[in-house]
Amino acid sequence: MKIFAVLFIFVLSSASFAKDDLKSFATGLDKTLRHLNRSDSRPCDAENLTPSSARLVNYKGTPATVMSEEDAQALFTELKNKKDIPYDFSLAGCEQRAHEMSRLMLLKGITPLKGFASVDENKPPRLEIPHPKKKNERIRWKYHVAPVVLIEKNGELIPFTIDPSMEAKAVPTSQWVGDMSKHNKAMKVKLQFTPANQYDVDGRLRVDPRDKEFTQSNQESLREFKKYSEDPHGEEEWMFQQQLMEDKLNSMPGY
Repeated sequence: MKIFAVLFIFVLSSASFAKDDLKSFATGLDKTLRHLNRSDSRPCDAENLTPSSARLVNYKGTPATVMSEEDAQALFTELKNKKDIPYDFSLAGCEQRAHEMSRLMLLKGITPLKGFASVDENKPPRLEIPHPKKKNERIRWKYHVAPVVLIEKNGELIPFTIDPSMEAKAVPTSQWVGDMSKHNKAMKVKLQFTPANQYDVDGRLRVDPRDKEFTQSNQESLREFKKYSEDPHGEEEWMFQQQLMEDKLNSMPGY
């Protein structure tokens, strides 16, 4: 009823306009509508919508999105260009990067998995990749995580990992694992696929990537990592802070 009342008042008001005033009003309204309909002023850009090839399937008991390899590569490029995610600080922060990428994918209607690769933390060797900035240096991890989507080839669903911190494009997850273990082909790497809400390798923390409060905390961590990545001595400072934290924990009674 309120809508009809507003329209009635508007019609009565319009009737009292002079002919020129009414023409001016109509012209202004037309310009406004044209502006709102322009592609650069729409609230949703077509490039941010769910890929046309995407569909939801059940993969080993977990819902996940299948898409074309072309769309997966486009998704990789889109995520790689997110300047707020410090992919070049690969010394740490894979959980934060994977969670933020998963959040962005869910906003696009894509349901990712997370792929966790891990080795025995009590003994070498470690997962290993070339340092993204320092020639002849290596980054070593006990475990690493990144989002995963599925590609269908010849009727088979193949996991593809989205990980700009170490790859130049979306790659089969088997290749992703291989790139971290090529220095020791005999090493045993545990690979597990989990829902996007699993945050850590042990599954102790599970939280929806769309949780606003947790997102703010996660993004704050990413901003800290970005500061470290932009500082020539950032890695050394981060390791120093980690050592201070570990020493503090070790000094606590009963720890």
